[in-house]
Amino acid sequence: MQPIIDKPLRATVFAPRVRNGNFMLSTLAACVKIAALLTLVAGLVVVGVVVGIAKAYVETAPDLDVGNFDDQAQTSFIYDSAGNLIMDYKGTEDRVLVNITEIPEMLQHAFVAIEDERFYQHAGVDVKRILGAFVSNLTSSSTQGGSTITQQLIKQRLLSTEQSYKRKIQEAYLAMELESRYTKEQILESYLNTIYLGENYYGVKTAAYGYFGKDLKDLTLRECAMLAGVTRSPYYYNPRRNFYTRNTGESQSVGITNNRTDYVLRMMYENQFITQQEYQAAQNTSTANVLQTAPGSNEPIYKYTYYVEYALHDVVTRMLEVYQYEDTSANRSKIENMLRTGGYSIYLCVDPEIQNILDKTLSEWTNYPRLRDPSDNIYRARNADGTYTEIPQPQAAAVVYDYRTGELKAIAGGRYLPTQRLTLNRAWEMRMPVGSSIKPLTVYAPALELGASPASIVFNMPIPIPGWKNSEGEDSFPQNYGGGGYTGAETLRRAMRTSHNTSAAQALTNYVGVENAYTFLKMLGVDDRNINKDGYGLALGSSGVTPLQMSVAFGTIANSGVYLQPASFSRVIDAGGNVILDTRISQEKRQVFQASTAWMITDMLKEAVESGTGTSAKISGQTVGGKTGTNSDYKGVFFAGMTGWYSGAVWIGHDNYKALTSNATGGDYAAPLWQAFMKEIHTAKNLSNREIIDASPEEVGLVKVTTCGVSGLLATDACRNDINGYSVVTDYWREGTQPTAYCPVHQKYTICTETGLIATEYCPSTKTASGVFIPNGHPLYNLTRTYKSTIEKYLGKFATLQISGGVNELDAVLNGMQCTLHTEPEYQTPNWTIIVADGAPADANLVREAQALISDGYARLAAVGYTLSTEDFRTFAEAITMTEQTLYSNGSAAALQYAMQSLQSIMARYAY
Repeated sequence: MQPIIDKPLRATVFAPRVRNGNFMLSTLAACVKIAALLTLVAGLVVVGVVVGIAKAYVETAPDLDVGNFDDQAQTSFIYDSAGNLIMDYKGTEDRVLVNITEIPEMLQHAFVAIEDERFYQHAGVDVKRILGAFVSNLTSSSTQGGSTITQQLIKQRLLSTEQSYKRKIQEAYLAMELESRYTKEQILESYLNTIYLGENYYGVKTAAYGYFGKDLKDLTLRECAMLAGVTRSPYYYNPRRNFYTRNTGESQSVGITNNRTDYVLRMMYENQFITQQEYQAAQNTSTANVLQTAPGSNEPIYKYTYYVEYALHDVVTRMLEVYQYEDTSANRSKIENMLRTGGYSIYLCVDPEIQNILDKTLSEWTNYPRLRDPSDNIYRARNADGTYTEIPQPQAAAVVYDYRTGELKAIAGGRYLPTQRLTLNRAWEMRMPVGSSIKPLTVYAPALELGASPASIVFNMPIPIPGWKNSEGEDSFPQNYGGGGYTGAETLRRAMRTSHNTSAAQALTNYVGVENAYTFLKMLGVDDRNINKDGYGLALGSSGVTPLQMSVAFGTIANSGVYLQPASFSRVIDAGGNVILDTRISQEKRQVFQASTAWMITDMLKEAVESGTGTSAKISGQTVGGKTGTNSDYKGVFFAGMTGWYSGAVWIGHDNYKALTSNATGGDYAAPLWQAFMKEIHTAKNLSNREIIDASPEEVGLVKVTTCGVSGLLATDACRNDINGYSVVTDYWREGTQPTAYCPVHQKYTICTETGLIATEYCPSTKTASGVFIPNGHPLYNLTRTYKSTIEKYLGKFATLQISGGVNELDAVLNGMQCTLHTEPEYQTPNWTIIVADGAPADANLVREAQALISDGYARLAAVGYTLSTEDFRTFAEAITMTEQTLYSNGSAAALQYAMQSLQSIMARYAY
């Protein structure tokens, strides 16, 4: 047998009974052991679950993207051309980021003392602070947070404000991660730029300026503590609300802010951030001066409203191009929001001095035209909310443009400064007709560009213009201002100076063409939407070109024909100091007119001011050129012009296109207003006289040529002796475009000074003169029969003869128009005795009547003869001759009376 070996017993909870014990105690002990075991197991399970959940929370935490700490809404700022701040441009968060070096240490310490006293010691999470907050929350009714500054930054920049364990665990984890990557100074800088401090202030810089009107470096110790005290509850501790809005007789609101501030100071002292002396001095409440209203809040609207709002529109347009976004309202809103929240610096081209002069002149001007209907003096504009705004009428708009740089110096979108934002800006949003101000841009400058000269000829006569159609599709012509003013043949220079509509229409159709005029206007920067592509829109100004576009177009002429894209801003810089837009680099530039064209049209515009319709625009001591415009039925007046320094345009009219008084013209109302602000600008800037185009005509390739005042071709001696008063013209032509052929329309002949007919060899008094003979192929040739009397009225009775057979035919026609009075040799006034049939002397009264009638007959023929046909002229002259011969013959008194009656009848037919 094997020996029995005693084996040690295995340890177990269920030990073998060695003796009988107390059953109750044994059971109880067993239960306690089991419970302890279960508790341990459960605890381990809970810990495992908690660790697992925490691990899951950590793993699902957002990435610590350090870019998010810098990428937050920042206020943008807008400056004038001198770099002076005009306004801030912000969204819902007014924030300006600053470097930690710009934040005073006592302000940094104030936040650390009240929000995270061990900030410089912990690694992102302060365990002691968490336990302290836990105990405090259990032992008191108040709640105290345990988050460090780093955790608060994580919560604000990466997480939500959700009250949950998940958020707290993720917050703690990310805070420690952040601390491992950033220095304490970087974390504190980001925190002080991020925190919300009431009102719409985000970050300490805007809050310091908003509450105290100070820069950070100028804050007192108490003001630093007051700002730090706001953080816990920006609404409750808001110093402005507590000092003013909530400060009623029964309110303790002032004490709320002061007590909180004192607590911050005590914490700063206890944490040894300030000395006892500093602490005691800061107890003085007078060392913190809270503003009752935020700086600038009493101003109803920002400065230079019309200019700023246009410039922002311009910036958005350019940024759409940069980012290649379609120009839609949604994309515009996106860019606007980017500008409001991106911390941009936008530098405008506005000149404050010029802008103020423009605004002041328009608002204080007392010579605006009246409205035809006084009930139109107020225009009620409907607002988006259904209300109405009453706007005084007439209104005005003006722009000043530096055409050498392309900078817009001033914009006035109305007579008065607006009292609310985004009102109608008439300087660039309104499309009212500009009238004759458009003629230099679409008619005369293009004509010169295409080879014409200021001396080229148009016919200012009431006859149809081939290609100028009326509403029935028939050839027609536009009337001149007032329905008259027809002068016959005239040069382009005179046509523009006098603003004859008929001549402008002829020049458009004969020298330019609608398509060319349209193209030139677009090259001058005018948008398609502003152009009426027809004769009335391009030659007479029914197109609604804006004052801004007109000032740029006239500036293009003054800039030797070079268009510069108008710039309302010079550059846009982002929050990082990068130049996003620079108009000096991206500005469009193109040669619209040759320098020679620009020189000639400028010379014509100067004459229009010196002696034409624009004389009211003269500025003593300055060279001025420009053109007036009057809308159809007096529904607006316009003037656009330039000096040696600036170009500009001004419009006056009714917002709802109502008629002004019937004597309202661009020369009477728009030109004087333009002169008023331009004169003041030049005086304020101390600008001496300067030529608009500083080049001689020879330098730009011009030559002077003498041409006929009717044909426009090289002048002959016949042209210099025109019987109708036309003469020759000496003016500029671009080298290579001047005529080489001599005038064919003037023919010399000798006329009797008494009858005006071709002189015979017996006429006692003659003179050499020239008549206009319209040759076959001339634009007027086919109208000489239908409009015979009109053409003869302005060009002479020979103009409608339709000579087409050469010299022989001309001689034959002239022979048929010879004087019928002097047909015998040695003609002289006879001294015969006037007798009657019975040999007795004639009645003296009858003789005197006959002599007076003959004298009147000659005078009447001389006055109206040029309007008569050849046959009618001959009949009139023969009636005078018959009466004269009967008087000085041996005829009877009855024969004399018959001759007198015949002459009187003809004279009555051709009365003055």
